[in-house]
Amino acid sequence: MNRELNKGGKILRITNKYLTNSFLSDMKRNLNNLNKIQEQLSSTKNFSKPSDDPLNVQKSMQLQTSITANSQYGTNIKTALTWMESTDTTLGQIGTVLTKIRNNLVKAGDAGYGQDDRDKINDEVNQQISQLAQLFNTNLGGEYIFGGTQGLSKPVTTESYSITRKVTDDNGNTTVETYEGCVSLKYADKDGKIIEALPQVVSDDFSIDNWTGKGITFNVKGTSDTAGKDYLVTVSSSDKTVDDVIKDLNTQIQNNPNLKDRINVVKTNDGNIKFLAVDESDTIKLTTDIADMASTSGKQLSSVTMDNIASDKNIEVSQGVVLSYNATAVDVMQYGDGQDDDIMAVMDRIVHHLAGQVESTTDADGNTVYKNTTGAILGSDGNYYIWKDDATAAKEKLTNEDLDDIDAASKQVLKIRSEIGAKEKRMEDLSDQNSSTKISLTETLSKIEDIDVTEKTVEYSTMITVYIACLQTSAKIMQSTLMDYLN
Repeated sequence: MNRELNKGGKILRITNKYLTNSFLSDMKRNLNNLNKIQEQLSSTKNFSKPSDDPLNVQKSMQLQTSITANSQYGTNIKTALTWMESTDTTLGQIGTVLTKIRNNLVKAGDAGYGQDDRDKINDEVNQQISQLAQLFNTNLGGEYIFGGTQGLSKPVTTESYSITRKVTDDNGNTTVETYEGCVSLKYADKDGKIIEALPQVVSDDFSIDNWTGKGITFNVKGTSDTAGKDYLVTVSSSDKTVDDVIKDLNTQIQNNPNLKDRINVVKTNDGNIKFLAVDESDTIKLTTDIADMASTSGKQLSSVTMDNIASDKNIEVSQGVVLSYNATAVDVMQYGDGQDDDIMAVMDRIVHHLAGQVESTTDADGNTVYKNTTGAILGSDGNYYIWKDDATAAKEKLTNEDLDDIDAASKQVLKIRSEIGAKEKRMEDLSDQNSSTKISLTETLSKIEDIDVTEKTVEYSTMITVYIACLQTSAKIMQSTLMDYLN
């Protein structure tokens, strides 16, 4: 069957085949639209593949990346908050122990207390020192909260020792006795071995002009060396920055077989140069005429391990924002500028003072104490001393210097606790911000990806009507003829 159409004076013939193809094409298009809407209603998403909507698919992928990053930041913040909550609790417990020790010192100063009474107090104090060690080794999720970047191993250990002393009774008879059960706090490496806490050997207000062409001498003494040996490295005149100097020094150190893997030179956060001994068993001293090193020249290098214990742990809380969230054992221990102004040192002093001994730079005969004197100990001031029996002087120190030191240590704990509290408050604010950002990103993504169910339901109903109408129209227009059967 043919139909004719007059268009512009021209006769166009519309065949049944043309009509059929046209209607089939329309029905296919309507059916595809119907299927797409069905799929959207089923998945509640505007698109299932990139070709559905390339522009919005790209936006969706970018938003999903941002949401994933935001989620990780949220996890980091929660981790930091948990860590700081544990730190705050532990610091409170450390403060409580220090208060108990202070109370014991006050009791020890009682005029009616004799040496036996002070020994009993000393027993209790040593137990409290052991308790401090346990608190400094508090573990959270497999990491030690005061361990700095060496968090997988205990930052603190204890060392047992005894005190030998002379005791005179009421009749003037003197006997030698040993007070047992003394406990000393010590920093520890990953193997639990005691390491020495030394002042950092760091440049002061680095200036390239002060370093150019200057030499640094390292006096190195290892466990197998009988005496230290000097090795010189010289800063290149071509160095222009602190990074250049550090690279230059480390290269020279690694090229020297006697220094290789024994010294590490690093850059501090404030742009200065720090020298560290890789192996804590090495005794390495630095001497130089570099002006920036005037305050540390001649001092022994602290170890990498000790530096790790004193280092902050950092975590990323948003794009480009990295914050520290820990307190280190060194932070809490060190309450003053001097090497002896820390909890470890004051606990040793308290134990000896309770045992009736005081520090002395002279022996019983009035002779100056030197390195080779029996029982000699090197003080932070570079002088040697011994523990000398003097119950009266020891009691005086307990009620004066030791009380002052305990108060200073307690203030330091409160200071660190306050700093942790401030960090915790900031993390809580960041947590709220992170949650708001997550909601905003999710809403934006939803607007791009998710359909309006009501709107799509109406559209689906409309498409059903259109499809049915198309079928009905085609059935009426494309009626069968005899020629259809003959063909």
